[in-house]
Amino acid sequence: MVKSKVFFADARISSTAIPHIPPEQWYRHSLVHKMERVFDEALGGVVSSGDVVAVKIHLGERYSHGYIRPIYVRRLVEKLKDLGAKPFVTDTLLSGYEQKSPWVRRQLEGALQTAAMNGFTPETVGAPIIIADAPKGLKSVEVEINGKELKRAYLAPAIAEADALISFAHFKGHDVVGMGGAIKNLGVGGQTKIGKYWIHRQAKPEVAEGKCNGCGECLPVCPSGAITLTEGKASIDSRACLPCGFCLEFCDQGALYAPFTTIPDQIENRVGEAASALVKHMGREKCGFINLAVDITPLCDCDPFLGIPFVPDIGVLASRDPVALDRACCDLVTAMPGIPGSMAEEAEVMAPGVEKLNAIARLRWLATPGAENCRPDWQIMLKAAESLGIGTQDYELIKVTP
Repeated sequence: MVKSKVFFADARISSTAIPHIPPEQWYRHSLVHKMERVFDEALGGVVSSGDVVAVKIHLGERYSHGYIRPIYVRRLVEKLKDLGAKPFVTDTLLSGYEQKSPWVRRQLEGALQTAAMNGFTPETVGAPIIIADAPKGLKSVEVEINGKELKRAYLAPAIAEADALISFAHFKGHDVVGMGGAIKNLGVGGQTKIGKYWIHRQAKPEVAEGKCNGCGECLPVCPSGAITLTEGKASIDSRACLPCGFCLEFCDQGALYAPFTTIPDQIENRVGEAASALVKHMGREKCGFINLAVDITPLCDCDPFLGIPFVPDIGVLASRDPVALDRACCDLVTAMPGIPGSMAEEAEVMAPGVEKLNAIARLRWLATPGAENCRPDWQIMLKAAESLGIGTQDYELIKVTP
């Protein structure tokens, strides 16, 4: 099999090189401009003049800092415009997290407010901010997929209808799937609430009647009107239930529940399979992938508590192959020394060449009663995407200079 090309620009610059850089060339050594160089080398031809291009990022969470700085996104948007494209910056709504908060990305208003809080507005990035499954995340582009875990994916409409897709992901650790990069940016972030639900859950919500007090607070929360009160107890019409997970955390009595997928390899397979569905739907020739491997924290950007970075900044990487791109990032993290005081030290994986992402992810499960034997493994996610034909873990790393 032919190796996939992954292009890489280093975040570092030697102090001895600085005096020899002409002042008019200083800007070229900014990581923002290095990203542009990597784009030119890796993704030429993905975007054509006139294309409507979905730039899929993570807009961040309220009062968190785990997202790509807006200036990187703006430069990417400018690059796409220079090519004659019509880019928009996009993300999807959340499913099942802190939905009582007015700021959370559960519906359109909260998502746009959160984006603006984090610096993502049309003025700052130079393109429209579009929530790809707005206003409520109820409609999906459904795609059949022959995965080990998933047989259907639920794609966010605004992304699925674009002419081209650029995934721009912050590469970091993740406590369930080992790492977050291009595949997770699409496999979770490119799905509607229904898609996210089936990645994380095993069945539609049910009502534990013994816990239900008939307060009715769940009725207006349900976007499809599937919940009613019957003889003073909540009742869910499974045929009308989407499902989306809106209701699960609104019940103070804990009467609404759905089995959670607690086995990491199930979720890892589902994320890889869902990402594959989106890439195949768009067409591999119209998809490009960029990972920004800086501020590499142990936890996902959707967590408010991220921890300090556990390896030094690496740089920016790009490829037409999301599997190769994520694998290259994982390998570079493994090759780096751990940062003292970080979870790398706690996991005893400080030495260069020692696998770090899975080891750090396992710390969470070791601290969770009953889940001590759970072992997250990012390779399962990559193998799932690889098996469905959207890429390979066999790659050639090509360094790009300013």
